[in-house]
Amino acid sequence: MAQHSLQDLIIKALAAEDLQLPAFPSVAMQLQQAVRDRNTKVADLEKMIVGDQALASQVLRVANSAFYKGLQRINTVQKAIIRLGIRKVAMLAMAVSQRSLYLSRNAQISRYLEKLWQHAFAAAQSSQWLANHCGCRAQADDAFMAGLLHNIGQLVILRVIDELSAHQQLGSDRLPENLLDELLNSNMHNAMGYVLLKRWNLPDEYCVVTRDHHRESYDGDNMLLTIVRLADQACEKLGIGLRSDPNIALAATPEARTLGLGEIVLTELEILLEDSVAMAG
Repeated sequence: MAQHSLQDLIIKALAAEDLQLPAFPSVAMQLQQAVRDRNTKVADLEKMIVGDQALASQVLRVANSAFYKGLQRINTVQKAIIRLGIRKVAMLAMAVSQRSLYLSRNAQISRYLEKLWQHAFAAAQSSQWLANHCGCRAQADDAFMAGLLHNIGQLVILRVIDELSAHQQLGSDRLPENLLDELLNSNMHNAMGYVLLKRWNLPDEYCVVTRDHHRESYDGDNMLLTIVRLADQACEKLGIGLRSDPNIALAATPEARTLGLGEIVLTELEILLEDSVAMAG
């Protein structure tokens, strides 16, 4: 099956009224509202998270990872909030709550979704870290979410293919991987991600990052976009996700120069990122 014919099938499926696009998890919506409310207290956030056992256990696992851990192991959500802060735990929980979007019963699609989730989580972590190290601390939370969502269009493509496969509309349960790779790395996913985030009514700054993070010509004054583009390249250098290019020199990229980041800081980022794959599990 050629790329254009599969692409046509996906576009046709997206236009159909009966296609169910991924929904923004309700708990993520509640957490997003909480993090924007200055009156949110530790007990409020704790109640939201502990109400979902799977979510609570994932948050604790991440809080105890090498990326965040302190001298003592955290064994309650309350302690995680005290150590990391309300906003950081809320962002982690928001990310973890989306893990279910990246699951499939189709073995081939599942492998792609796993890599996509690892990339999304790593990009979120690295975008937040970069914001805190380039003088954009006030944008750290937005950087986390923008990093998490920037490749959401690839999720849309895989979910549509999954549904088409389930309804036996592809002629085969398994597609050629070179075809899938080509389709997922095309500009198609940028537009699809933009449309989905608009449908989720998420802030425009996230939508712009999703639309423009691969554009050759981009707005260099948009710090959020610049941060996510650099985080995306850091993940690609380490092979976290669907693309791998170990020859990327991060310090030489236009994004790193714009953010004023040199080799020492970026090497530290790479070391921290290596732990993110284990965190995303």
